[in-house]
Amino acid sequence: MVVIDALAYVGESVYLKRKFTADDLIKRMDSNNIDMAVVTAPPPGPDYQEANKLVYEATKKYSDRLVGFYKMNPQYGKAELKRAEIAVRDWGFKGFKLDPKDEGYNVGASVVNPVMDLAGKLEVPVFFQAGESQFCPPESVAFMAASFPKVTVMMKHTDIAVRLARHPHLAEEMKNLVFGTYPLRGGHKGVDWFLRGLPKTLDPRRVVLFLRGLPKALDPRRVVFTTETPFGYPELELKTIELTKVDKEILSLIMGENIKRILKL
Repeated sequence: MVVIDALAYVGESVYLKRKFTADDLIKRMDSNNIDMAVVTAPPPGPDYQEANKLVYEATKKYSDRLVGFYKMNPQYGKAELKRAEIAVRDWGFKGFKLDPKDEGYNVGASVVNPVMDLAGKLEVPVFFQAGESQFCPPESVAFMAASFPKVTVMMKHTDIAVRLARHPHLAEEMKNLVFGTYPLRGGHKGVDWFLRGLPKTLDPRRVVLFLRGLPKALDPRRVVFTTETPFGYPELELKTIELTKVDKEILSLIMGENIKRILKL
């Protein structure tokens, strides 16, 4: 079974003690039997030009293991849109990553619409860092998916997926909304929150129950494996998935086949 991490980071960040390199990521992937990873620049910005170049260099160095998502700050306007288009057309990037909280704009702000239009034109997905502030609540990302049905919209939280699964008609309308498995929604605290005891609203067991309920709850082709390494812990994410004891056919979709289809790998 191919295992692809649909969201990881390489680069420098004030949230990291040191620069996390492509070599560091590959070592972490090898130790956890992860075949490929989608990589992007870590927060915060506001300007990601140099950070995106580093991601590009990582994907070139490990072209058979890493693919890039262009980290965008839509508040830079047309110049940023042009850079993003070049990144996809000439650099081989496979999608866009948006982080409204760190850049200080709302998901529904007018600056986001041109990004979605460009993604539709280039036929690439947009991954929103959802759920960590009022700037990017999961519900707003779901509304964005409904507003741009031809664009694959991705987000890290499965909480909204659990809720969406309770409304099959609504779920059917938003077939373009894809969810990452990453359950430790404590931001950069990650496993520390887990060890202390997560708040009930962040209970990772909800993800276990959600995965066990597939495909009755939601089309399993809309779920992808994510770790957010180095902020997240692939060892823990993989163990969580293992404990679900989900059907092997569905597991294969979640762990790699879905993101391969989405990114046309």
